[in-house]
Amino acid sequence: MKSFWPPAPLGFGTPLNLAMGRGWKASLGLAVAAGLVLPPLILLMDRALFAGVSMERVRAFVAQPLATRIAIVGYAGITEELIFRVVVSTLVAWLSYLALKKKTPAIWIGIAVAALLFGLAHVANLANVPHPYLRAIVLNGIAGIALGWLYWRRGLEWAVLAHLIADATLYLVLPAILLP
Repeated sequence: MKSFWPPAPLGFGTPLNLAMGRGWKASLGLAVAAGLVLPPLILLMDRALFAGVSMERVRAFVAQPLATRIAIVGYAGITEELIFRVVVSTLVAWLSYLALKKKTPAIWIGIAVAALLFGLAHVANLANVPHPYLRAIVLNGIAGIALGWLYWRRGLEWAVLAHLIADATLYLVLPAILLP
């Protein structure tokens, strides 16, 4: 039985099929590595390119009760991957494939558009800092590209896991280490 979504020509199967067919141990390793590497990378890039005010956003987030922070981390990791990878990236890749008839460029167009929109969706988090649009697109776009690649190469569940680990690292672990 052919699935309606995601479109078959893009070669994307169900998450379980991808996980088993592409090695769950390697997928797990990539997801954990992405989740642990992305937050410090984004903070370092913020510091190098934008005078590093992202820690202020982290401080504001940490001021919320722990239960609220955990709920937000879980909610964001799941819903943002469903919206930006399953819906946006797949839809754009499918439409690009219909126009180009080439799988790899179509997938990268889908990843890029979803990463751009993922960045723009985070502009409100940076509303009171210089260059909020550029900052959100660049910094969150890095995560969007990494998560998009993981989604297409390994499957949805690994992108979700990486997103959850990244958000937990950024908003729960690093503040405990870096903030007084």
